[in-house]
Amino acid sequence: MVTVLLLAGGTSQRMGQDKAMMERGVVHLRALAIQCGVQRVITLCGEMGRQSLFEGETWPDPESCRSLCEVLEWAFEQIEGAVQFIPCDAFQLEIDGLEYLLNSKGGVPLDENGRRQPLLSYCPAGWQMDDTKGEVSSLFSSLQNLEMGDFASQMQNFNAPQD
Repeated sequence: MVTVLLLAGGTSQRMGQDKAMMERGVVHLRALAIQCGVQRVITLCGEMGRQSLFEGETWPDPESCRSLCEVLEWAFEQIEGAVQFIPCDAFQLEIDGLEYLLNSKGGVPLDENGRRQPLLSYCPAGWQMDDTKGEVSSLFSSLQNLEMGDFASQMQNFNAPQD
């Protein structure tokens, strides 16, 4: 079984607003996962007060977690089976791109510029996260690159208002 973890923790410092509520946001990404046959979709919502913003299963960040790396490690440890991460700013992700990820053997997709997108990683069952060096990318360093072909343009995330 695959579990999708939607990353929707709150206001982006660089964007200056809540990316989970922008564009088609989490509602669209959750619908995509369900259309792909994913039976468990969990929204990591940040602080507890944000749970009511989202449908379905939502998990607030544990108080013991001080960074995104720690939240990702914590959530990953709670789940058995494969995990597909999806950040709330994957505005261009569509069903065919998500299906491609879910049908892979696991890895970190490359966007159209050849950059690894660790927050869109597909982690196969039995795989273990790498030791963090304080960077999200280090958690997924042992996962292979996924060449996305025609779907590479769907693998971008957006971090600044001009993106």
